[in-house]
Order: sequence, then C-alpha cells, then structure tokens
Amino acid sequence: MAQCNGCLKDNIDGFCSACETALFDRSKVSPQLTFNWEDISKRIDGQPMGFSVSGIQRKGFVGKPRGLELVPKLDVNAPSQYIIKPMLSQFDQALESPANEHVTMQMAKQLFGIRTAACAFMSFANGAPAYLTRRFDYNQDGEKLNQEDFASVLQADDKYKSKTYGDVGESLSPLDKINFLRILIFNFLTGNGDVHLKNISLLETADGDMMLSPAYDLMNTKLHLRDNLMALNLFKELEQTSLPLGEKYQYSLKDFVEFGRRLNIKKANIIRTIGQFNNKEHEMSAMIDRSFLSEAAKKLYTDNVLDNYRRLG
Repeated sequence: MAQCNGCLKDNIDGFCSACETALFDRSKVSPQLTFNWEDISKRIDGQPMGFSVSGIQRKGFVGKPRGLELVPKLDVNAPSQYIIKPMLSQFDQALESPANEHVTMQMAKQLFGIRTAACAFMSFANGAPAYLTRRFDYNQDGEKLNQEDFASVLQADDKYKSKTYGDVGESLSPLDKINFLRILIFNFLTGNGDVHLKNISLLETADGDMMLSPAYDLMNTKLHLRDNLMALNLFKELEQTSLPLGEKYQYSLKDFVEFGRRLNIKKANIIRTIGQFNNKEHEMSAMIDRSFLSEAAKKLYTDNVLDNYRRLG
C-alpha cells in the first residue's frame, strides 16, 4: 500500500494535495529526485563535523527555481528553499536515517501538535533514500529571518554539558515553556538523545518577537547508536551526564512535572500537556508501521517507544 511521502496518508502515490501545498506551494513534485547526493556533496565535504548524529549528519541545499523540478544549490551562500540529508555515513542502521527522521517529525506534528518544519521522504536518482525539509528561516519574499540557537542564546561553551534544559526553559515565553515541555516529553518517548543546544532555536516572528522555532532534527537516535536518554540534564542537581560510567539517572513522569513547576507553568497546564501523551503508544506504533522504515527498523523503533513509556511510568 502506497503512503504519501509527506504525511504518510494511505493510498497516496507521491504527495497528497495538502503536502504539495505545505512543501511545494501546490506544485506536483515527484519524490524521485533527478540528482544524486554526489552532485552536491563536493560543496560541503571537508567541513568540520562533530560526533553526535546531527553533528556528523551531512546536509545539502536544494532550490525550486522554476517548474516542478528540485535542483541542487551550487552556491551555498545563495538563499535555498530546502535542506536535504542523505543516509548517515556511519552508525548502525545508517540506511534507515531518512525514514527515521521523517516519521519522527510526522508523529510530533500529527499526534502531539508540535510545530515542526515541513518535511518529506525522498529518493535520489540512484534510489538511495533522502530526507527533505523546507526551510522556515526565510519568509515568503525570500528574506532571511533571524534565527538563534540556544548555544548562542545562553553563550554556552559546550552544546551538551554547560547548560540544562531548565536553563533553556527559563529563557522562553510562558506559551513556549508549555511547548518546550511537550517537545521534551516527545523526545524522551521517541528515544532522541541528541537534542543539544544547537538543536533548539528561537526564530523571529512577523512582529519581530523571538519565539521558539519549529522543531527540527527529531529522530530516534537509539536506532543508530547507544547514547543517553536525553542530551542534557533536566536540572543541575540531576547530573545524568556526570554520573559514573554506566550509570544514568532514570527520568520519570515526576521529573517532567517538576520541570514544568520550576518553569512556573500552571499546574493545570502541566497536567494537560502530560495528558496528551496518555495511551498514545499504539497510535505511535501505527504511524511507525506506515513509515518508510524497514520491517526490522519498525520493530526496533516500536520496542523503544514501548520501553520508554514504561520508563516514564
């Protein structure tokens, strides 16, 4: 059975009309690209890379200057409409990384109302999988919006160890604090251990305010490597990342309740936000099953979600 390459809706070959609008301004774009990763990789190969999944994940730039065809952006300094990622070059289950990120982003949006970057599962001309996301840091007129990640906002020396999620939350507006709590719980349940300070950003609104940007780089990192349950500590006194090797603080529901309390989120809003995740593991499993992951990867992902629901308690 065919699924939409955007929202995973059943019985769709390519993109449904809603995804054509959100991704391509109503153009009928094929999920089969006319170029390969090698056609753009020379523009970014050799740049410094980190050791996390997102840090080592290769990224290229794509535009749609005319007609229905997506084309590589050969000038990295020129505005681009899309970012494209090939499969991981290393780690376990590397071939699965585009489908992993795609289904995780779709679950965040569709099941939990998390604002995310529009995205699609694509294939290069040679059949290799690719993840495409529409950039949200440009407005409709092609003007660059101000975006600032929290490594910069908090003037952090280390994107993993120098700050906590509590530090991030204290810098947010009251509404964004609730949204941030929702994002953290989602990342915990989906096994995303790589939400460091550079993967959380503020974005300039049309009114000039700096608000939490759409979520990006969401994926189950446990499919690809053994990492911590979460990239940062929730609080300074729960130092998961500084415990002896092999020991990790086991976050539970009460910790997320305490996190919301410390951010001065009203108790009713904390309860409502956490309640959105009640009994959703079966819906998550169903969406994973409709994804472009292999059958083996679907099982690993679903088992991880179920394990994390048990951890949450």
